[in-house]
Amino acid sequence: MRSTHPMSMFIILPAIFASLLGASGCVKKTESASRPMFAPKPLEACLVISIDLSGSFSQDFGERAYPMVLGLIESFGEQTIGGDCKIVLSQMSGHAQVVLFEGSPEELRHRFKSPEAMAAFLKDSSVPNQSPVYIATRKTIDYVNTMPDVTEKTRTLTVLLSDLVESETDQPTKSKEGYRMLESLTRYREHGGNLALYYVAQDEVWRWKEIIERAGFEPGQFVINNDLTSRPELPEFY
Repeated sequence: MRSTHPMSMFIILPAIFASLLGASGCVKKTESASRPMFAPKPLEACLVISIDLSGSFSQDFGERAYPMVLGLIESFGEQTIGGDCKIVLSQMSGHAQVVLFEGSPEELRHRFKSPEAMAAFLKDSSVPNQSPVYIATRKTIDYVNTMPDVTEKTRTLTVLLSDLVESETDQPTKSKEGYRMLESLTRYREHGGNLALYYVAQDEVWRWKEIIERAGFEPGQFVINNDLTSRPELPEFY
């Protein structure tokens, strides 16, 4: 997981500053850097994959979802050769910790050498009898929105592998969390983020099209698909 390092603060005493100006005579003006000295280097691309291991989807992971994850990473890698990029993994169960991994494609392959290894890791970090889609999606998107090395110039794609059926049954709570998620998605889109939704239940497609449209995504900035494939369709920016 990533760690955040507070930026160092340099305090220049007015008296010292004045004496330096007086002693230097004519000093050539230099432009300050547009990016703070100790700020992280912006990423060229960031791929975020949020996986729902509740219900029947957990049985599909090894046979169908894992090849799709590899296909996403491969397609992602083909577009970012030589650039700084990251992959973020998150999960959509009732577990409190939503974001589970952040690292380079190489680090991901090194950590998970097989479908079984990744499936075991995700299952150990999930509560499969719950699928709080709105909360988990919001937390994933909020995480990306606050990543210091993701900027408006970063090509960012968030993939949701889920039927996207919300498990919350209390309607007021469901609506509240839905609107909170919508606000996060809107901020994400304003910063140039893109979406790809796969394995979406047919009855949920209309709802998520409306959510995406209300968040301001334009055609070409998102994909909605019912299937899992090893060569998934990606938004046009890739």
